[in-house]
Amino acid sequence: MAASIIRRTTREYRQRMKPNHRPPYRPSGTADAQALLTRAVTHHQNGQLAEAATLYEQVLKRLPRQADALHLSGLIKAQTGALAEGIERIRQAMKADPKQPIFHANLGRLLEEAERWEEAATAFRNAARLAPLDPSPARMEAAVRTRLGQQGPAAQALLRAMALEPADAGSAGDLGDALYDCGRFLPAADWYGRAARLEPHRVLAAFNRGAALRDAGRPDRAEAAFRALAGLAPQMMEPLEQCVQIRQQVGNGAGALAAARRLLTLDPGHPAAVRSLGVSESDPVWLARLVRLEPLADEPVLALAGQLYGRRTAEAERAYRHALALAPASGLALSGLGLARATLGVERATRWSLRAVRVAPGDAALAANAGSAFQLASQPEAALSWHRRALALMPDDTAAWVNIGTLLLDANAAEEAIQPLERARRLGEMEQDGGQLPLAYSNLGVAWMALGLHGEAVAAFRAALDRAPDDATIRSNMLFCLCFDDRADPVGVFREHRAFERHLPAVPAAPHAVESRDPDRRLRVGYLSPDFQRYPGPGYHFLLPLIEGHDRRAVEVTCYHNDRSRDATTERFQAAADRWRDVAALSDEDLDRRIRQDRIDILVDAGGHMSRNRMPLVARGPAPLQVSLPLYPNTTGLSAVDYQIADPRVAPPGADVLHVEKLIRLPGCVLCYRPAESGFAPPDRPPIERNGNVTFGSFNNITKVNAATIALWARLLALVPTARLVLKWRGLGSGGGADRRLLAAFARHGIGAERLELRGITPDPYQDYLTIDVALDPVFANGGTTICDALWMGVPVLNQSGPTKIGRWGATMLDAVGIADLVTQDDDGYLAQGVRLASDRGFLDAQREGLRERMRRSALMDEAGYARAVEAGYRTAWRRWCAGLPPAAFDVVEGEGRA
Repeated sequence: MAASIIRRTTREYRQRMKPNHRPPYRPSGTADAQALLTRAVTHHQNGQLAEAATLYEQVLKRLPRQADALHLSGLIKAQTGALAEGIERIRQAMKADPKQPIFHANLGRLLEEAERWEEAATAFRNAARLAPLDPSPARMEAAVRTRLGQQGPAAQALLRAMALEPADAGSAGDLGDALYDCGRFLPAADWYGRAARLEPHRVLAAFNRGAALRDAGRPDRAEAAFRALAGLAPQMMEPLEQCVQIRQQVGNGAGALAAARRLLTLDPGHPAAVRSLGVSESDPVWLARLVRLEPLADEPVLALAGQLYGRRTAEAERAYRHALALAPASGLALSGLGLARATLGVERATRWSLRAVRVAPGDAALAANAGSAFQLASQPEAALSWHRRALALMPDDTAAWVNIGTLLLDANAAEEAIQPLERARRLGEMEQDGGQLPLAYSNLGVAWMALGLHGEAVAAFRAALDRAPDDATIRSNMLFCLCFDDRADPVGVFREHRAFERHLPAVPAAPHAVESRDPDRRLRVGYLSPDFQRYPGPGYHFLLPLIEGHDRRAVEVTCYHNDRSRDATTERFQAAADRWRDVAALSDEDLDRRIRQDRIDILVDAGGHMSRNRMPLVARGPAPLQVSLPLYPNTTGLSAVDYQIADPRVAPPGADVLHVEKLIRLPGCVLCYRPAESGFAPPDRPPIERNGNVTFGSFNNITKVNAATIALWARLLALVPTARLVLKWRGLGSGGGADRRLLAAFARHGIGAERLELRGITPDPYQDYLTIDVALDPVFANGGTTICDALWMGVPVLNQSGPTKIGRWGATMLDAVGIADLVTQDDDGYLAQGVRLASDRGFLDAQREGLRERMRRSALMDEAGYARAVEAGYRTAWRRWCAGLPPAAFDVVEGEGRA
């Protein structure tokens, strides 16, 4: 038994023998026993255990319930190896005098030694109750609770101890540990900070404070704590290591390099510092040095690969292969290789992911990585299965729930995605998960947007940005959503677009290596898009006519394909281009370098802030001129984008003030449409003839069908009581949540479900136009492809022109085809024309008559004229640049640019 127990015990015993302490009642004739007890304690203190034990036994022969003798003899039994007997003897002492806290405390110590942890904790708790002003029992209870993994009760005990002894730095640090282990990182940081303030030499407490702030998702405060500790303990490497990691995570590359270089002054071969310099500076010398430091260790190579993945994925793939050569059974290396190869679009990449989960079938992270690899390989069912397996292994893992929700979004099941994403949000809030919580909020925003609930979507995006203000993807998602929100102020939306580039990392301007400043030479034009695939899709309908229509004597075309998918449409784009680049796996830095090496004169972005965009790359200005195509329905907001293609109807006078870009107004239509190949043609007679009543239809993205549109369409259906409305979009017609939400919205306006027909997407986009008489264009956010599809199938489109670009698509397209009388300016005009189309058969037939042929002859399908007009716009912009003039808005004159 430790000597400290004996010293404490005998001090307690002497306290009770002082004259001012009233001793317990004792029977007469105990004087001899008291003298024996005093001699026994003296021997005990001097380490003469045998003599002391003999005297204690003599006392107990005279007074069998003498509590002090029972207690002290129990300690000697424990000291001499009879631990169980010692415990029992102290229990007898407690029966004789149950109110002595030292008895309970020493019982707790002996029970600790016997590894009877629960009983020990109870004993210490009883000691604390009997000695309410003594913090020691509470501290001892906390230590046992911690050993049992009972961090909550341990924290409670330490709080009681700190209340009694607020200046105890040790307990403050222990309380920080307990709260940290409970996942309460911010309170833990406060207690670690208190411990460090009480005893500044406690560098461990100061370090732990930084770690707690880091894990609480407070990187700025954590980095400041580690930086301060590095100043107090300049020879300590750990704070600098943390500074390197945190600065890298928050995108402070310069700060990470500074900390890494300081770390190298302490340890010239420090792997973390070498790794930081290698990755941040893209210096192969540092990368090679890292591998040379530990040539047979897979861990640094895996760490390096993990940092490279997503930024320089091809290099990450090589690093994972290197790690796998060092550790062939490494699940992490196998999994990383699978992810990297899937990202690069390598065939059968998922076999490496499957090998990884066979190596470690119970590893949730590897199962989740397998799900991500299958997702990248466009195998959603397998991806969902693996993500669900990861969730079964870790039911409260925020990332797993985010992955499930994301997959459901990709499967066009927005309504079903909300539940797992809400679960991820709640878990992320509880865990203060700074990595996954913004993703959960952002994907919730995507789900609400897909359902047409723009207010809820914008609120979710803003919540995500509160937690990750510099995440370009989340900010682009919000900007795209704002384009559809009819309650958003257009000036405010413009300002939000302008704010985008303020959250991008600063990149030094680099010179452009142009071929020459000859204003009339053949132009090198690069098209950047994720839509050089999908048939039918926006790329096929609107981009392919332009790229195939370019005059190769005037323009050399390079296509930068920012998607891993390929199909027959991709092959057509590639065949039409002079040069082809697959760039989805390239970082912004690498793609910037690639475009400059290709000596592109004009980079044309076709993605804007839509899905899979490269706005941070465009913001770098990799070409002398940047132009935005009008597939994105707003300004990009980027100072680096010089021009945007428009026309006088989609961008009337005054529209320029809501654009950063200077507008190039084409004389015909802002877009040129190429129909998909189809066996369906406009019917000879409209459906009203066989149905006896008019059928309205809208096949638009549901995100455009806002509350105002539903209210207007409901009014139209009320005015034409025999009419039906067909709504078609992904996920409709299944009886799911999206159906119920739409039916309920119309029901609130008095329109029953029998008046509506909900349909899902069909393989041929034109087939269902055979069943409707009139297409209804949503108000505020018009259709684009759907307007063209309807006109091609001989179906007139009823439109209301809106206050912003996205609300003027219909006007420019219908005007180009020559049916501008279906473009209305307000709700009353929309309803009047809708009633007329439903009730005036002659008017309806006139609108439908020869519509496909009229469209074919119109500017909307004049591929050659459109290509020449766009080329003329490029040429004028290029000439201004060659002359040293700044970008300026201009109109392309009819026929300009024709051969």
